[in-house]
Amino acid sequence: MNLHAKTPMTDRPVPEFLNGGGEMGAAMRAFDWSATPLGPPQAWPRTLQTCLRIMLASRQPMWVWWGPQLINFYNDAYRVVLQNKHPAALGGPAREVWAEIWSQIEVRIAAAMAGEASYSEAELLVMDRSGYPEETYYTFSFSPVPQDDGSIGGIVCANNDDSDRVIGARRLALLREIATRTWEARSVAEVYVLAAQALGTDPRDMPFALIYRLDDDGARATLRGTAGIDVGHAAAPESLALDSAALWPLSEAIRSGTRRHVAHLGQKFANLPRGAWLEAPDDAVLLPLVTSADAAPRGVLVLAANPFRRREDDSFDHFAALVARQIASAIVAVETAELNRERAKAADMLGLEIEHRRRIERHQNLLLDELNHRVKNTLATVQAMAIQTLKGVDVAARDAFLARLFALSSQHDLLTLDNWEGASLEGVVRRALRPYRDDDRSRFTVEGPAVHLDPKRALALGMGFHELATNAARYGALSNADGSVDVSWTIVPDGKSLKLHWEERGGPAVQEPARRGFGLRLIEHGLGRELGGAVTVNFAPGGLVCEWDMRLS
Repeated sequence: MNLHAKTPMTDRPVPEFLNGGGEMGAAMRAFDWSATPLGPPQAWPRTLQTCLRIMLASRQPMWVWWGPQLINFYNDAYRVVLQNKHPAALGGPAREVWAEIWSQIEVRIAAAMAGEASYSEAELLVMDRSGYPEETYYTFSFSPVPQDDGSIGGIVCANNDDSDRVIGARRLALLREIATRTWEARSVAEVYVLAAQALGTDPRDMPFALIYRLDDDGARATLRGTAGIDVGHAAAPESLALDSAALWPLSEAIRSGTRRHVAHLGQKFANLPRGAWLEAPDDAVLLPLVTSADAAPRGVLVLAANPFRRREDDSFDHFAALVARQIASAIVAVETAELNRERAKAADMLGLEIEHRRRIERHQNLLLDELNHRVKNTLATVQAMAIQTLKGVDVAARDAFLARLFALSSQHDLLTLDNWEGASLEGVVRRALRPYRDDDRSRFTVEGPAVHLDPKRALALGMGFHELATNAARYGALSNADGSVDVSWTIVPDGKSLKLHWEERGGPAVQEPARRGFGLRLIEHGLGRELGGAVTVNFAPGGLVCEWDMRLS
């Protein structure tokens, strides 16, 4: 900057209007103004002296530009605005001090020197105050200062720095926009799309943005949303291998769980989008999409950084972390909602299935009740017909037939209790022996593991035990007062078959019959076919022994 040389005013008296004013008052008093177009302070116009007196006493940032060259004066509060331009800016032409924004304000400066005031609120000014261009926002007014002759001697300006307020409000609005848009998402895929659309509303903070979602295989990531950049651009590939760092180091952000910076974008990619700026971004930040340090990342957010952001603080990094967490929270919320919907759907389906099965069971029960009623009626009718038909027949034969009908009816009742789903082996045995029970003492021993029989085997065994019990009552252990019957069974180790043992003790001496009657043929041959096994009857002198081998299924 080509400013005028400054030498201290040591031998000249200090004008009263320059008294006080803090550091800038001292700097003005020490400045050699005679080397500037304004000349020594003693000769300055009274209006300029008044403006400087007001400016130096003010705590608000102020400056005064005076004369055709618009020589620059400013107070202590304005030094923050100038940053590295101070102290060289004192006494220099305003055009040189603010060369980077002069084209933006030149027309208004000319209007002010012509007597027309202007006011700007939170105006964007890209200032170069610390060695790089920086986005700033200022509210200021250009107020012309008339001299005694009516001409305009210079301009006075009071200003406020609104940069933090404007940028903070803009970033807060983006976070609100992300929350508002993703609230309507019905799927995770929709979250990525809506979040990208929200990011597109803030092209100043992030000229472009990419949202990558991790694939299920964990080896790649797929581009699910973009803002300010087209899919397929060199910087926006549709799919990336996580172990590749050629474009974006996604794996580093995922593994570390923290942000990663990528610099010198202009060297890696050509024709990068500029967003709202005249220059393309030169660096970006990568952030894992996580809701907390312990959570698993859903993907990676790539944000191109504002090329004119303030460099000496980390506000952009903090803001980017909030954006990533906002998107991750939306993803997790939708995932949770989807899971709850699936659970509710499954619960509804389960409820319908249960109700459907209950209807079927009620219908089956009605059918079984009707069937049981009809079978009982049929058995009762057969019994009545048998009694009438067999009046003149041998009484013993008639009683045997009726007993068999009663045994069949009894086993039928046992199956009815479990809706014809089968019966326990112990229940079948005890029901067959029940007519011969002695209340004074136990005449039966029934023991064995729990075995469930299907209806076919339950009926067959029930008839077999009935024949054995009837035979024992007529000729065997149950024909006197001292005999007993032991019934036991075991399951073979393979679990597929059963061994049954019937043994009588204490009855009359047993002899093998000269001929096989119906009951014996039923036991030896009929049960073997029905039960898929073999039946052995041994007429031992001490009591009848019957052994059955049968399959369980």
